[in-house]
Amino acid sequence: MISKRKATAMILGLTMGISGTAMAAPNDDTDINARIAALEAQQQKLSKQLNALKKENAKLKRTEKVANSNKAAIKNLKDAQNRIQINGFGRVAWDNDNINDYANRNDFRRSYLDLEGKYKVNDRWNVNFQAETAQRYAKYVTADKNSALYHPKDADHKYDNEHGTIQRVWAEGSIGKLNVDVGRRWRFLGYNFAFFGNECDGVMLSSAIPKSNLTAKAFYLTPTDRGYHFSFGGVGLEGRVGHGLEMRVAYGKPNVDRNEVLGDNYYDVSTTKDADHTLPAGKDSAGKDLYAAERPNTIGSQAFLIGAMWNPMKNIFFLGDYVHTNRERRNYKGMRFDGRDTYAIQLNYRWPDLNSPGSFQLYSRYFNYPKNENDLVGVFGDKQDGAFHSGNRGWVFGFKYVPAKNIEWDTFYMKANATKMVWGAGRGEAYHHNMLRTRVDFHF
Repeated sequence: MISKRKATAMILGLTMGISGTAMAAPNDDTDINARIAALEAQQQKLSKQLNALKKENAKLKRTEKVANSNKAAIKNLKDAQNRIQINGFGRVAWDNDNINDYANRNDFRRSYLDLEGKYKVNDRWNVNFQAETAQRYAKYVTADKNSALYHPKDADHKYDNEHGTIQRVWAEGSIGKLNVDVGRRWRFLGYNFAFFGNECDGVMLSSAIPKSNLTAKAFYLTPTDRGYHFSFGGVGLEGRVGHGLEMRVAYGKPNVDRNEVLGDNYYDVSTTKDADHTLPAGKDSAGKDLYAAERPNTIGSQAFLIGAMWNPMKNIFFLGDYVHTNRERRNYKGMRFDGRDTYAIQLNYRWPDLNSPGSFQLYSRYFNYPKNENDLVGVFGDKQDGAFHSGNRGWVFGFKYVPAKNIEWDTFYMKANATKMVWGAGRGEAYHHNMLRTRVDFHF
């Protein structure tokens, strides 16, 4: 058997060999015990250091986990923020309008807010909304005896837009290569919107035509104006067709025959007989008016649009729309209505840039809108600004100027020949329609 001294010496030799330290052979037990104690002390120290390193490593791992978690949270917040976009503009406007029609004169003396939102559903689809608030600060003038009145509040929900509710919601997305726009919103066809430019329910489909700069469209639209009960469907084509030249063409048909009505004139209800209206009066047993004037078909059974924008030289742009309908020519309530052709041509010098203070635009426009029993332009066009009406033919001269970033000042003067559309003396007579409008938009 190996003696205790020899065994201890062998263990010590192996230990020192592993640690890489050369030592002389021990001479006695005291020297061996001292060296063993020193090694144990060193091992304990290394063990403490190892435990400390393990704790530090665990701490670093926890910190890294928290950092990664924070990165993920920040990314999710950014993604959520990017999914929602809010924009729009506030406006202060003033106009001086002598129109002699059933449109409210000086109705654009108002402050206005357009608030629009877009919510990203996924990489293909968005849901959008628009809320408009119009607060009028002046009296308006009615066509009846030129009486000046303040706008009623909630009289028949005609002026609900003063409350800032969400009026329009629509979705935009794509199915394969087919783009889809469906819901209620303002939609426009043409460059000057003489064909169609109004709020509507409906759907618009579009798709790029391969190996060309053209886009094909199909639409089915229902105007939301009170009293109208028809829809309008059709197809169109738009895009660049040559150097500096773009085209927009469309064909559409209403879902009523050319001799059928477009709806009921909600506001032309007779409650008393008089020399001007000579309509049945009173209410039936259910309390319903015996007579509500029907809106005749002022579109016909089909309508065509040819629009173009031409840029012949730097900073010069011509924009034009020509609209033709096959409406019936007729006498209606003592007036002759036979206009089938609508056109508007505009010349722009430069374009304003909201990001470039000092940028500007000069523009002029000639338009010829035939008389219409429903005060419609084209099919249902040019309704957004309330400046251009049927039975008007004349000129507009104006400018746009950007005094500071995201602020635009727009002013124009209109001089036109018009027709009195009111009841009573002078109905059907020609007069000069003049209007001056100025407004400042604050975009955000």
